[in-house]
Amino acid sequence: MAEQLQYTVKYANRTTIGIHITEEAKVEIRAPYGTDEATIRRVLNEKREWIRKAVEKVVDRNHEKALPSDRYFDGALFPLHGGAVELHVKEVEGSGITTVALHPDYRQNILSIRGSNMTPERVQAAVNNWGRKYAKAYLAARVDKFAQRIGVTYNHLTIRETKTRWGSCSSDGNLNLHWKLILLTERLSDYVIVHELCHRIELNHSKEFWAQVEKVLPDYKERRKSLKDIEQRILSW
Repeated sequence: MAEQLQYTVKYANRTTIGIHITEEAKVEIRAPYGTDEATIRRVLNEKREWIRKAVEKVVDRNHEKALPSDRYFDGALFPLHGGAVELHVKEVEGSGITTVALHPDYRQNILSIRGSNMTPERVQAAVNNWGRKYAKAYLAARVDKFAQRIGVTYNHLTIRETKTRWGSCSSDGNLNLHWKLILLTERLSDYVIVHELCHRIELNHSKEFWAQVEKVLPDYKERRKSLKDIEQRILSW
């Protein structure tokens, strides 16, 4: 790791080597005058896991603080189903409504947003509104497919937005799913759906519950870890 890691070194009148992660998620080494490169590399190697987690934390924090202008402009990429869908924003003078439509392109899918006064905030609102409607149809189809496969029924499906949860299942069979599941790959969004549907059999997280999940998704542990690694970035999109 030390050979591949990009870092800068600042020498100072100190007795120990310190590692600082800047607000730009850069690694900065603060070392005593006269410290040799081999010693610095050894410390970096010893702290490699801490550095990785610290950098990821700063990246996630910066992503959460990102403004609409950083993500919702003509040519920006929107992670629909974990891929890169390009936003095509077109100003239509005097238009009283904003329309959003998903179109195939010879390179990739594009999401066309047309309306007047297309500020990043208005583009974000339009895309989010479209995303909720798109999620309703897409997720309902996936829920029905897996409910049949698992052999369970459910009462009502609600698409909503929460800060920390991808989904929930109530004791009376009502399912709640986050609309931003459509920003995950199908592999990960299916894991959330199966997880919630298995609560129709076991309304807990017992060994029996996980056994039900494993029957449908033998690799659920890998999916769960992959989801954990990216969920804060996607939930804050």
